[in-house]
Amino acid sequence: MSNFIPLINVRSVYNFQESLIKINDYISFAKNEGFKHLFYCENKTMYGVAEFFQKALKENIKPIIGLSIELNDKKIITLIPKNKAAYKYTCIISSNLNEDVKLNDEEIFDLLKKYVDNNSFLITNVDNKNEFFNNAEIINTNDKKIFFNPIRYISDDEQDLYKGLFALKNNLTSTEANKIYKINEAYPYADEISQIFPNSEEIGKYISDNVNLNIFEDNEKHMAKFIAPDNMPSFSYLKQKCLAGLQHYFKNVKHEPIKEEYIQRLNHELSIIEKTGFADYFLIVHDYVSFARRNDIIVGPGRGSAAGSLVSFLLRITTIDPIEYNLLFERFLNPERITMPDIDIDFQDNRRDEVIEYLFEKYGKYNVATIVTYQTIAFKSAFRDACRIYQIDMNLVNLITKSLTDDYLSFDEILKTQKLIKEYSEKAEFKNIFKLVEKLIGCPRQTGTHAAGIIISDTDLRNVLPIRQGLNGIYQTQFDMNYLEDIGLIKMDLLGLRNLTTLKEILDLVKKNHNEDFTLSKIDLNDAKTFKILREGNTTGIFQLESQGMTNLIIDMKVNNINDISAASSLYRPGPQEMIPDYINNKNNRRVSLIDKSLANILLPTYGVIVYQEQVMQILQLVGNFSLGKADIVRRAMGKKQIEYMMEVKDEFINNAMANNYSNEKAVAIWNWIEQFAKYGFNKSHAIAYSYIGYWLAWFKAHYPAEFYTALLNGVVGNPSKTSRYIKEVKQFGIEVIKPSVKPAISKKLEDTIKLNYTSSENRIYMPLTLIKGIGRDFIATLNKVYEEHSNLFDDLNNFFFYMKNKGLNESNYTLLAKAGSFDCFGYNKSTMVANKDFIFSAMMAFNENISLDKQTKIENLFEEELNEEVESSYEKEVFGFYISSNPLTKLKNENAFFKPNDIIKLVENMNDVNIIGQISGIRVIKDKNQKNMAFVTVFDDTESIDLTVFSSNFENLQYDLVTNKNYVLKIRTQKYKNKITGILESIVKPV
Repeated sequence: MSNFIPLINVRSVYNFQESLIKINDYISFAKNEGFKHLFYCENKTMYGVAEFFQKALKENIKPIIGLSIELNDKKIITLIPKNKAAYKYTCIISSNLNEDVKLNDEEIFDLLKKYVDNNSFLITNVDNKNEFFNNAEIINTNDKKIFFNPIRYISDDEQDLYKGLFALKNNLTSTEANKIYKINEAYPYADEISQIFPNSEEIGKYISDNVNLNIFEDNEKHMAKFIAPDNMPSFSYLKQKCLAGLQHYFKNVKHEPIKEEYIQRLNHELSIIEKTGFADYFLIVHDYVSFARRNDIIVGPGRGSAAGSLVSFLLRITTIDPIEYNLLFERFLNPERITMPDIDIDFQDNRRDEVIEYLFEKYGKYNVATIVTYQTIAFKSAFRDACRIYQIDMNLVNLITKSLTDDYLSFDEILKTQKLIKEYSEKAEFKNIFKLVEKLIGCPRQTGTHAAGIIISDTDLRNVLPIRQGLNGIYQTQFDMNYLEDIGLIKMDLLGLRNLTTLKEILDLVKKNHNEDFTLSKIDLNDAKTFKILREGNTTGIFQLESQGMTNLIIDMKVNNINDISAASSLYRPGPQEMIPDYINNKNNRRVSLIDKSLANILLPTYGVIVYQEQVMQILQLVGNFSLGKADIVRRAMGKKQIEYMMEVKDEFINNAMANNYSNEKAVAIWNWIEQFAKYGFNKSHAIAYSYIGYWLAWFKAHYPAEFYTALLNGVVGNPSKTSRYIKEVKQFGIEVIKPSVKPAISKKLEDTIKLNYTSSENRIYMPLTLIKGIGRDFIATLNKVYEEHSNLFDDLNNFFFYMKNKGLNESNYTLLAKAGSFDCFGYNKSTMVANKDFIFSAMMAFNENISLDKQTKIENLFEEELNEEVESSYEKEVFGFYISSNPLTKLKNENAFFKPNDIIKLVENMNDVNIIGQISGIRVIKDKNQKNMAFVTVFDDTESIDLTVFSSNFENLQYDLVTNKNYVLKIRTQKYKNKITGILESIVKPV
């Protein structure tokens, strides 16, 4: 194949579901064919341009990138920039094409006329348009006869697979797609093109010779500039702010003279920031964090290694004193391995958008952008799509994919590790399906938005990369985060953290209910009551400590300070978990064996166990005389197992250690020891900072449980399992839970009308009407409006139903409100209000709005029904999806204690012959590979739910005994599936 055939319009998988060509496959194909250059042009977007360019360069293939524009009449205009200036214009054109408002053909021509000049090739099969593009170097395909068809797959034998993709895109079956799709859009052979388009090679060489573009070359940093007061230089202003912060900290917080250690640390950090030119970065982060604090938006205490920076602390970017906790600046910004600083900030998640909006307004709409992500197709999704196209029974599909424990394995790994999937891949009727699946895996299906990343640029982003319209009017990059720094853009991470929102709700409730205005940073960190509830395992709702495994560790560790919480969260991870027994034993028995006594100051705080990356760095510094910068590089190498570098630096470490009065044997032993744990060490800066969030939540739980649980419940609306568990715990604190009522919950003040969220007052938690299934916000808004207009609405039944006539109260929502207890305020129980529905509605219909209320026929002499516990529970489950007053399953557990039932929430993996008592909420019967019936059964108790598998051998005997909405004692064995505890049903012990 010739190297100069210009196959311009190569579509890739980034034109979603319109191509099978992945960039890696395209580059590999070109490399195998010996291509020296390669074209790449998506339709209207440039999503894959950076990836293509970088990967082509790596293989010494000249990348020629461009932008194709398919018009409404299916004719195509393709733009190929010759140089960086033209590339910028190409980015602007693609950006404009990806606004919310789509351009028509004439508007596209005007756009091209404005931005295209003779620095670009414009290749087109559009007739008589030269007058629009008289500044461009035009290659008209009708005149030059070059190959211009879109290419959507590489080889002819992929046509059937592309038809499958075509079917998926257009919601067709494979049979329907075969009838419709007839075009061959494979990468054609050179001799075929040469016969039809004899001058293609000449044109291809001409284009290649005249393109001189490297989008990654000589890229200046496009960090936005911070404008300091009086145009003071950024670094001078940063230094001034830090010194002021240091003086304030010692005068108003520590109440002592400034320590020399802090001055030296500050000077050290500032010198590195000045040398690296990162002053603007710190000031910009400080600015938007200050905006959040000024506007009462909760900001996290710190995240990641930035908490190790004194500059960050003094600017109040973080609120953890790094010297107090022995945190290292070099773990954050290493002068011997200079990379961009990476300060991640957590904000309360319901107000994060306000901070982004502030940046948008301050720096300009074309200077601020979110970052695109690509949601790729994984095996299970690809398999289900392919099976739908080939019309395979979905029950069988569910059975096949049920065995899949990790959806993110490669296609080959899945076939090797998943026996059932492997079996079906070898069946004749599944051959085409698995071929299509292999092609679909890894293809982007649609765009998404990076959860945290924001770009802030000193120039119009369209001069640097193509952008697209994003959410809330804020633009989004077309390149993903992997290529942004290489073109000079700096990512800043602004994250939303639900736990901060919970803390803000608690603070507001405490202020409202107790008139106490707390500042998180002033909460006592040594509160005995807080650590008592943690040591007792009362960790529900506590950030990072809520799982059963973490709870057990907290109990065993006997936590009594922030450092203990930090160590627990750092150790409870794969790998370091093996060190937990040593840590607990050493801590509780106060017996610590050190590899060398010189390491005491570093290791005694963690009882002789290396828990943190910072400890590895400190040991390398102390024993091997490495700078902290070099120590961080060595630590990274140990973690990544960079053998060659480690062997080189090991000799240096041992020689330095021996010069430092360590024996050769001791130096080797210390090296081997830290090498063993370096890959497990956790970032202490992050662990300490996040431990504060957990501690604050625990403190409020200990001192203000009603407000704590109110905020917690607001965070789990729509999650019946967690709601039920939290309400059960609330009662253990002696807090009364008040069911939703049509009557304003707290007082008759106008601001206390019927709530949409949980609220609390006087050690009571009030549930909102929104929790009732079928009661909408519009009805609640009407209810509030009627109350505002008629303050006597809730004096008695007559008032209420008179005013609610023709106001949205109907027989359906009446029943829901009655069963929820929302009419209990009128002095009648649920059963009575349910039983008298017809009578009440008859009376409502008789109300005459032209007659005064005192002359209306009164609703009286209701037939009163007794309400028993069983009926009340059934009503609650029906309208809320969970129990409030009493959970019948709790009672069943007590009555059947002989069977030693386990709470579902406390189950862990690999438990055998375990009894649970629960109710079946769902049964799904499918066929297994032998076409026999098996089932998936969902069971819940008063703590949590669990999914159980009933294999065909067992289901045959149990199928008629398993009934939804019935309670059972079940014997199961547990396993972990996708990080969730599931089970296998072994037998029904007995129905209960």
